[in-house]
Amino acid sequence: MDPRNREHKTGGTGDGKERRPGINMSTGNRKNQAPKHIAYIATAAAVVLVVVVSIILKNYADNRTYTTYEVERSEKKADSVSKYAYADGNVLRYSIDGAALIKSDLSTAWNEPYQMQDPRLDICDGHILIYDRLGTTMNIYNRKGLVTSFAADGPILSARISKKNTVAALLKSGDEVNFVYYSQEGTPIASGSSNLMDPGYPLALTVSDDGRNVAIACLTIADGVVGSALHFYDFSGSGKNNENNLTGEDSFRGILIPEIQYLNGDECVAFRDNGFSAYRGRKSQSLARSIDFDSEIVSSFHDGSHMGFIFRSEDRTHRFEMKIYTTNGNLVSSTYVDQPYTRVHVCGDWVIFSSASGFAVYSMNGVCRYSGNVQAGCVADVVRIGKDRLLTLTDYNMEVIRLK
Repeated sequence: MDPRNREHKTGGTGDGKERRPGINMSTGNRKNQAPKHIAYIATAAAVVLVVVVSIILKNYADNRTYTTYEVERSEKKADSVSKYAYADGNVLRYSIDGAALIKSDLSTAWNEPYQMQDPRLDICDGHILIYDRLGTTMNIYNRKGLVTSFAADGPILSARISKKNTVAALLKSGDEVNFVYYSQEGTPIASGSSNLMDPGYPLALTVSDDGRNVAIACLTIADGVVGSALHFYDFSGSGKNNENNLTGEDSFRGILIPEIQYLNGDECVAFRDNGFSAYRGRKSQSLARSIDFDSEIVSSFHDGSHMGFIFRSEDRTHRFEMKIYTTNGNLVSSTYVDQPYTRVHVCGDWVIFSSASGFAVYSMNGVCRYSGNVQAGCVADVVRIGKDRLLTLTDYNMEVIRLK
């Protein structure tokens, strides 16, 4: 055989010494790959460990229960007539004489005076609207204080604010109700006489967070039967292509809609007296989910992504039953509630029931985190201000408490 051919096949170098092809290269790969495999496995194990620990900690946090509480700070209330509301981590105190934003340490972020006969409130993502019901004053605030104040074009029946500080309002005009949509400066962006919302008498309205969409629920009477009608409007550029900016309608015979609310962006939920209907879409609305209840609704509540309903329990060993849904209609939890209450609302991801004697706290997944009486005084309200901290408002004191 020709030596050159032998050298080619065996990897010879021409110096008469044979070398086996690939041996050194293969050995080198094994030496380099072993540490890499170990590093990959170690990294993957660390990631899995972090995920598992996170799940365990979240599960613990979601299901942790408390048996008592301690008072960390206490101050006398400024007066006995003010109302309080959860305002995105802070607490808003408001009355006929003015409003103040209170931080979790009970210090005051701002204090603004005004004069109103019947102040009402709406809050959207830190933007606060206080208006005088059946008056004309509208005040807009943020975390720093007063942004603007303006007068409506008539007595205000209801008003809602977006995070762009635009305000949708229902105004009384003789025997009719008119709709006006205001800019932050108080300039009407759009308005309409009663024919904008015909047929029906407007009862409730809502505005989307971005201020683009408005929905109005009206009371209707057809053939002697009371019902409801929903009207959807788009006040963006694309909505101008529709007559009166109207983009959708729906009607309900024999059913009342006392409240409507935009949740989770562009999802509009109609809280009916026998259930709820969820609509999706901006340029046009379509019914995404409708749930009917057999039991009478005692109370309802909502946050940005959940809605809850309270019913009287059919089980005589319990007072109430609470069901919580996502905005797309999926049932999150169903649980019994034994706390008597005069007020229920959502603070963060807690549902808080309160009565004069005490309060109860539930998580969104239906776990009762705490239930008990207060140590002193009569409870006016309870607001969450931290991970395990609450602000209890009694007839005389404001107390920061920590659940234990």
